[in-house]
Amino acid sequence: MQYLIALVFPVLLALYYYLHPQPEISKNRRILLVSLRSLMLYILVLLIISPILHFQRHRRIAPKVLFLTDNSASMDLEFRGGAKGAFLKGIAEPMREKYRDAGYDVQDYTFADGLQGAKDNSLLAKTFEDLSAKERLDEVAAIVLASDGWLRDEELGIINRLGIPVHTLADSSAQSIPDLEVSAIDANRYAYRNEPTVFRARVKASNYSGPATLNLFIGQSRVAAQNVNLEPDTEIAVDFTHRFTNVGFFNYRVEMQPLDKEKRLGNNNLPGAIEVLAEKEHILVFSDSPAWDNKFIIDAIASNPRWDSKAYQIKDGKLLQGEKPVSLESGAMPAVIVMINNGKLRPDAATIAYIKNAVNRGAGILYQGLPLAELADILPITRSNILNPYQGFVTTLNAATKYQMLSDLIRDAAKLPPMDYYYVTPTKNSEVLATMNNPQNSPAIVIAQGAKGRSLGMSILNLWRWQLQSPEGGYQKMMVNILTWLSNKALGAYSAIYKSSYLQGEEIRIRLRAEDEIRGTDLDGNPQITIYNEDGKELTRDFMTREGSEYSFVSDISEPGQYRFEINEAGKKSGGRFLISKGKVEDRDFDFNLPLLQYISSESRGKTMFDAAYSPVPAQIIERIESRDLPLYKKWYVLSLFILAFCLELYLRRRWGLL
Repeated sequence: MQYLIALVFPVLLALYYYLHPQPEISKNRRILLVSLRSLMLYILVLLIISPILHFQRHRRIAPKVLFLTDNSASMDLEFRGGAKGAFLKGIAEPMREKYRDAGYDVQDYTFADGLQGAKDNSLLAKTFEDLSAKERLDEVAAIVLASDGWLRDEELGIINRLGIPVHTLADSSAQSIPDLEVSAIDANRYAYRNEPTVFRARVKASNYSGPATLNLFIGQSRVAAQNVNLEPDTEIAVDFTHRFTNVGFFNYRVEMQPLDKEKRLGNNNLPGAIEVLAEKEHILVFSDSPAWDNKFIIDAIASNPRWDSKAYQIKDGKLLQGEKPVSLESGAMPAVIVMINNGKLRPDAATIAYIKNAVNRGAGILYQGLPLAELADILPITRSNILNPYQGFVTTLNAATKYQMLSDLIRDAAKLPPMDYYYVTPTKNSEVLATMNNPQNSPAIVIAQGAKGRSLGMSILNLWRWQLQSPEGGYQKMMVNILTWLSNKALGAYSAIYKSSYLQGEEIRIRLRAEDEIRGTDLDGNPQITIYNEDGKELTRDFMTREGSEYSFVSDISEPGQYRFEINEAGKKSGGRFLISKGKVEDRDFDFNLPLLQYISSESRGKTMFDAAYSPVPAQIIERIESRDLPLYKKWYVLSLFILAFCLELYLRRRWGLL
């Protein structure tokens, strides 16, 4: 009503304006001009008062029931003389008609990897997300899930968030056909040449009790076999031990010999892959004389089975092992070099060159005592102008708390014994983590991280005394952690998280996390991933996608074979290898995953149905009033209409000779 009242003023004003036009015009022309002027003025009034038109309509809606039918590859597997999909169809079809008869609007969807995804995978969470984009969930009364329950979701929290009962269809009867399964293999991603490597296979049987034979294959060769006794539905672990004599990337599989009556053989074996590395990492220890510092560091090295050590004494410029002169091997480079100088260390030119070459090639260096001028370019500390040694106590700084490797030192700082100290100066781009309690607060522990390696300088000696005062073995634990940190060649080690082995159809997701072992770092660039096949041919080059504090990439490679990937992020690299084995994930899924189906139903307040006997309650029509507001002042066509009326009036006035 108010909008009709608002029209009166523009009309009256337009009538007054054209009451006595000069020159006189016909009645029809006057009516047209009054109408155009009234329309313009009316639109101006509307823009001033900013009107919003409010519309309402009543709807009667039949509640929906969505039938989700799994069409992944596992639904084609044999079941009761047919396929699992056909078995579920026999339950779902009568239920679908019952829902229609009860007044529900039945909608059908198929799913696998989402509503539009590939059939090699079953992802229910993704399917529900796709469904939310297609349907108004507040109009959905229930979802009927026709699936065998072999889903690949890591979590199904979306079931609760939907707020809709999900009814699942299943088979309640136990099958009489025996079945053996290798359900998982626990093995490290890496092994070391000539060292025992353990493969732990987890196996179980259905509808069978008795002996079974397991075989371990490396490549195509059977390398081990074990006989076990199985009980129905009881998983056991079986360990295989194997020594690799060569380095490289090896396929392996654990296989159970099939039973006489066994028909489903796709789950009798499980493949994997492992990368075999060279021998232990080498740590070289150089000192000027036999001392307790040497012994305790060597003991710390020996506590880690992944390391071996060689100790050298430098006396009168000669390199000795015991009393025997030796020379350094020019082949394999050490992971870490340890140098202990009580003030008499005088390496010859060849030893200095070897140490510098090793550090430049990525070896870490731990230096204790008086710094050597010849190594100033690779150490985080240099000798100061104060020549006399000092004895005092070490104080850790706040900067040390960033480094987990020094946590034991920080914990026991108040208990540390007095130590012999050489005055030093930190080099450029180094970081001081601890000082002495002298007036100068002289640096005692200093680190540096370069593009090629890491270094840590301790201008203190006799730190081994701490071990005798620490029941927790703080000294040894700290030294092991320091050596571990030093052996990591790259600054800000970026950790690639992935599986070493996949079956066809499995999602190959490679994640990149910015972290080194001691402190976290941030990803500061756009990591790029490149994937190569076993012949070295580049298959994929793309940027990874940020997901929170990580980056990830999902590969669409599905052909069986060995693959290698590299990740380059701001000049820092990470990489790895993985295997895609023949045989699809879905080929291992038999019968029904009843526990998961029942979980889905219970979490959503639905039912697990084993037949079509379920009778739905009659549908209750949803009465809905839908409102819609139309803000005229925001609509483009309102302004367009004003411009059109204005221009048309102006044109007609000039055409008809009006002033």
